[in-house]
Parts: sequence; structure tokens; C-alpha cells
Amino acid sequence: MGLFSSNKLRQPPLPDLAIQLDDTADRVYRPDDIVRGHVVLTPVASIEPEALKVSLFGQSLIWYRRDVGSGNTTDYHHWRDNAPLFEVAQDVLHAATTKTNEDKKKEPQAMSKFEAGQIYTFPFQFTFPAGTGTTRYGQYENDSDQKYDIGPHDLPPSFLFTRFNRPTDDGTDADFAKIEYGVRATLICPGIGVVQGKSLIDLTTTSIILFQPTSPIPPPGPYTTLNRYPKTLTLRSSLLAGNTQTGIRQSIRDRLSSSTPTLDFEVAVELPEHFTSGSEFHFRASFTTLSQSPNALHIPPSVTFNILKLDLLDFTFFRAPRDRDAGSGRSGLHRSNRYESWPPPDQLYVVAKNEHEDFTERKTSLNALPESATLELIAGLPEYSVIASSSGEKHSGAMEEQVKSTCEQWFTARIPGVTVPSFRSFAITRAYKVRVKLGVEVGGKKFEREVESAVGRMGSPQA
Repeated sequence: MGLFSSNKLRQPPLPDLAIQLDDTADRVYRPDDIVRGHVVLTPVASIEPEALKVSLFGQSLIWYRRDVGSGNTTDYHHWRDNAPLFEVAQDVLHAATTKTNEDKKKEPQAMSKFEAGQIYTFPFQFTFPAGTGTTRYGQYENDSDQKYDIGPHDLPPSFLFTRFNRPTDDGTDADFAKIEYGVRATLICPGIGVVQGKSLIDLTTTSIILFQPTSPIPPPGPYTTLNRYPKTLTLRSSLLAGNTQTGIRQSIRDRLSSSTPTLDFEVAVELPEHFTSGSEFHFRASFTTLSQSPNALHIPPSVTFNILKLDLLDFTFFRAPRDRDAGSGRSGLHRSNRYESWPPPDQLYVVAKNEHEDFTERKTSLNALPESATLELIAGLPEYSVIASSSGEKHSGAMEEQVKSTCEQWFTARIPGVTVPSFRSFAITRAYKVRVKLGVEVGGKKFEREVESAVGRMGSPQA
């Protein structure tokens, strides 16, 4: 060997390997849907492959990076999670259909040698599963954390979370958590592959596809069960005594005087727990008078509801073990193999000995219809209660009549169609709430009531 000779492998000429799906790139697959397509192989030199493996896969990937440098040095720690959801594979090599450059098709035949310049197509077909094919016991700090599901569960939807709301991710920058699905083709052929140092890695190509689970949640309607969030408020105003004068001075006197008439009332907001992406949901506001002081003789005849703010809150939880093999650079390439940046899928937590967990809340503003509504108060049937003395004792035969007035208004809003369904998986969880800020105008006064729904489920759009 010469003085400057190298033992590095030379990159052999690579054939063209491509995946062509029968469906368009924006097709969203559901459980039990069929994924069809072809792998197209065009050699640049004669090859004799051993196998052409095609697989349908799903995976959960997380990469979190933290700057731990000090002074003039910048070092990084990396946390990564590489969690397969499922994979089904087939070897399509011996089902080849050849096609010449003149597009003359031949009958399918078993082949062992493929000539340069010829185009070879290999059809494939997979059925999308409904659930994961693996478990992740022992691979996180806390197997019993109820925010996640490390056992078999329904497949989560395609999902991408980035720290700075990047619309796409190519895997070269940190701070992302994603669920992705795709079709992968791998050519196994002696002497053919991508050179990585002294190794020759099988030639692989991947086509990412979209997936959403079938939603078990019906679109919420007017009769959906709602959770009720009441609050008691008090109106203090001389208008309750029939005073027609209003203004700043009168408002100050009303606040300072102990004889100002009062009206206790309840404002309630009722919200659903479950929502469906791309569908309407309905919520309700109500007003009910509860009690009033003896000098409150004039109850306001109407109430105005205003939707001051309506937000859809999304919550993203993710966790990832420390990648101990990652270098201290930004890319975090592994010390054992600088061409690799992901830990083995089956690596146990005892190797990492540390885990990073993150939580992010973001909001999307929604529009409500109507935005405002003025309603007349409707008096209910009289209610009677026993009058108590100053000492708290109830006098038999002494009854007090009370008439409660009430009104209510339904509102409608729509969840954006691009909203990702909620899910709970090995290391990534997505959940939702709705937050309403309600304005109430009664008796010349303004009140506000802010309410958040319980953490609920977000279903996928109907297929």
C-alpha cells in the first residue's frame, strides 16, 4: 500500500430506489385501511440482491437538548427516546415485475440478477393495524405514570411537537416529539450500500404517510352531557330600590353604604368534556337570582351575556431518557458510532439513569356564536322557606316566599379541523381543555366569570 493510501471503503454506485404509493401524499389512513404501492428499482450496474424488504411501520421519537456549557465552552446533554409502535414487513424481491425502458411489461417471474438501466417494480400491500405491537416496561423512570401508557394501546395519530412551532422536522435539530408512520424499503445486496466509515449500510428509502385513529367520540350536540361550573356573585346597587340616578358619585355611595340594596345571583357555565376535531360543540351560560335584601324591590328585567374570550387549550407531555452515548456537541452523535444518533429501541432505563419530562400548554382562539345575547329574566314558581329568628331558631308557621328568576343562552363554537386528536402513548401524551371568559351585564354592572373545562378527549374527524 502507498504512503497515503486509505483503508476507507469507496462508495459504490447506488441504484435508484423509490417508493410509489397508490394514494396521494395527503391521504389519511385509518385502522384496517389498505396501504398499497410499488417499490421501483433502477440499477446503474448489474446487481444480484439477496432481498428487498418493505415494511409498514410506526414510531415515537423524542429529542430534547440542553445547553450545559459554562464560560467559553458550549456543551450539550441530550435526552432521546426511540420507541417503535409496530412494524410489519415482507420480502418482495421474488415477486418482481420487470419493465423495459420502452415500457414493455413482462410476466412476473423470480429473478436473481437485475441489469443496469432496467426498471423493476415490486408491488406491496399492508393492512394498517389498530394498536401497538410492543410494550415499554422498564424503559422509563416511572412505569406507573398515569399520564402515559407503556402497555399495548390504540395507535396514536401522526403528530409533531416542536419547541418553536416549526411546521416540519427533518430530524437534524433538537427539541421535538413526534409520532410518525411510513413505508420503508431496504435493499440487501452484497457490495451495494451507503458507506459509513468502514461499514457498508444497506440502501434504504422511506415514504412518510399520515394516520389517525377511528374516533369513538360522537360530535357533541345540544343534548350532550355538560359539566356545570356555577359561581355566586352579588350586585350592590341603588337601582334595586328603584333609584333612577346613576353615575360615579352614586356608584361610590353604593359601595360605601351598608344600606345599599343587594341581589345575590348565580352565574353558571356548562361545558362538554369531549370534542371532535373539525366539529361544532355547544355550551351554555345561565343566570339565576338567589336572594335579595329587603330593600331590593326592583329586580333588573334583563341580563346580557358576552363571550369575552374562548380558547382551546392543548397540553403536550413528553419524556425521554438521557442518551449517555451522545457526544457533547449540538448534533449529539454517538461516541460509539458517529453515524448514529438514536439509542437502541430496547435500551433499559438503568442505562440512562436519568429522564427529562416536559409539559407545554398552548392555546387556539375560537369564535362563539352568538358573541353576545340579551335575555329577559323569567320568574319561576314561588319557593317557601321557614323564617329563622336572630338566634337561628326556626319559627313554626312563619314562612318566607321567594321567587327566583332565571335565563339561559346556548352558544356554538367549532374545533379547527387541523386539531390533532388526543392520545396517550409510551412517552407522548396530548390532552385538551376549553376555557371560556364570560361577561355578564345586569343592573348597570359588569361581571366576569372565567371557566376551564375538565381535561377531555378530542376525537378525530369522521372518515
